[in-house]
Amino acid sequence: MKVLLIVGSAKQYSHTHALAQFVRGTLEEQGAEVTLFDLYDKPIPYLDVSGQHLNDERIKNNVNELKAYAEEADAIIIGTPNYHGSYSGILKNALDHLTMDQFKMKPVGLICNSGGMRSTEPLSHLRIIMRNLLAIAVPVQISTQDADFAKTEQGTYYIDVDDIKLRAKLFSEQIVKLMQNNPWIETEEVNQ
Repeated sequence: MKVLLIVGSAKQYSHTHALAQFVRGTLEEQGAEVTLFDLYDKPIPYLDVSGQHLNDERIKNNVNELKAYAEEADAIIIGTPNYHGSYSGILKNALDHLTMDQFKMKPVGLICNSGGMRSTEPLSHLRIIMRNLLAIAVPVQISTQDADFAKTEQGTYYIDVDDIKLRAKLFSEQIVKLMQNNPWIETEEVNQ
């Protein structure tokens, strides 16, 4: 079971990244092979169909890598911070480089973090995008706020609220069940 987890935050070691890392752990506990693609570390340019902005070899490689991981994935998880009541611009840019070919009939999980209070608005907007890409947005989603995290001595964040940990476990179980029961994914590949 291959899962691509895209982190759409413009901040290094963000709350969204910490949430994604926690979700990654819950999926790996259930046997999933998870690739985390952090858009802070691997920037994707805005879509330019002429290809002029893909002159930078590193950026070109990032785009090709994202496409390949999305193509190979049995499920995709998208993580975003709440930017002005919606998902981030860098996430939008990344999604613009992908097509229905990478999403069609795949389970997609949605997670987000908001600064002051939990909000599901970015996730609602992403559900519309997923529907247009013919993906299967899973019913359980995760929305956190900054207060749901604590900091390590090194300054990185981690989930510090039991109900969020439980929700992440339920979220991951749902993703795994949908991968295992998805008739559009070859069963042999998923159960390996």
